[in-house]
Amino acid sequence: MLWPASTSRHARRTGFTLIELLVVIAIIAVLIALLLPAVQSAREAARRTQCTNNLKQIGLGMLNFESANSYLPQGPYDGDPNAVTLAGAPDKTGYPATASPCCNAASPNGWNQFFKILPFIEGQTTYNLANFSVPAVYQSRPTNYDGETTVSQVTLRWFDCPTRRVDYKSGTNPATAISHMDYAGCAGFYYGSMYGCSNGAFTPAPPNGAALPSGADNTYNHGDRPTGKGAIVWGGSGVLRRLGDFKDGTSSSIIVAEKALAPQVWGSNGGDNEMWQNSGWDQDCIRWHFAPVSDTQVAAYAGICNTPAKPFDSTTGTVWPGMMGGPHSGGVNVLLTDGSVRMIKYSVDPAVYRMLSVIDDGGVVSADSY
Repeated sequence: MLWPASTSRHARRTGFTLIELLVVIAIIAVLIALLLPAVQSAREAARRTQCTNNLKQIGLGMLNFESANSYLPQGPYDGDPNAVTLAGAPDKTGYPATASPCCNAASPNGWNQFFKILPFIEGQTTYNLANFSVPAVYQSRPTNYDGETTVSQVTLRWFDCPTRRVDYKSGTNPATAISHMDYAGCAGFYYGSMYGCSNGAFTPAPPNGAALPSGADNTYNHGDRPTGKGAIVWGGSGVLRRLGDFKDGTSSSIIVAEKALAPQVWGSNGGDNEMWQNSGWDQDCIRWHFAPVSDTQVAAYAGICNTPAKPFDSTTGTVWPGMMGGPHSGGVNVLLTDGSVRMIKYSVDPAVYRMLSVIDDGGVVSADSY
């Protein structure tokens, strides 16, 4: 006899068996494992491209500033040549040329090169937040007296490397948290330790390094020593950097690059603990000729100066790294003074990088050497 369809002795399969499901899951897992690195690589490539575009934008700002003023934007300084007290009396402790003020400028005139180019890179609105009309008060300056706090809280994505961070601010109170800078100007040759070690540790041997001469004053590393000049120069005494100063050519001279910064110390490292626009002449926005180091390799703490070195021991205090570097694997993005951007390998010959960092040493560097 015929069985009714609804009571067939051979029930139809309506789903996968457990083994089939496991096989499908395994295949999906393998595909994800294969595709994930490619996706991550594509994302990093996009972030690196954005970082390159940031530097190109900065380069346009630098050259447009130069076109308008016949010199490149000066670097920052501490205090002010016309520093006064709140009562209006001259304050000689704030004179950058004869004293050693720290750790910011008393007037927007002494803010860094990145602030100075804002009107040339569609940043006029932020630039206008600064008050240039008030006297340059160095000591006991009231909060936000010249607009510095308001400006410091503005995040500008041109100044953030997206591989490292975007719109980052330090501080637990959103009302007072300040923004930071991922790039630094190149101030040429530095005399002394690349980490600021008082014992002289990590001072490269000549010609790629030299100790600070005995009795040298605080102007020695201000970017204007003959045969060691940088594209960015300390502005506290009115020195100007003109394109005619680039004896080695603008296409072979770094003006800005990514700064090395350990991820453990964002916002607290000696080169990342000040307002983005007003840190004074400091590693927050200035670096020198030392070969670049990646963020994963640069020392996070002052223990790097110890014997044995303890670069990641948080109990050893703050360190001030003086080299460029960055979060990208393989190399650091640098802006040359002609406006072009290059990636320089971390394995670059220190002598080659030194010559790229100094604008008047007569060094000859071929493009295939970095």
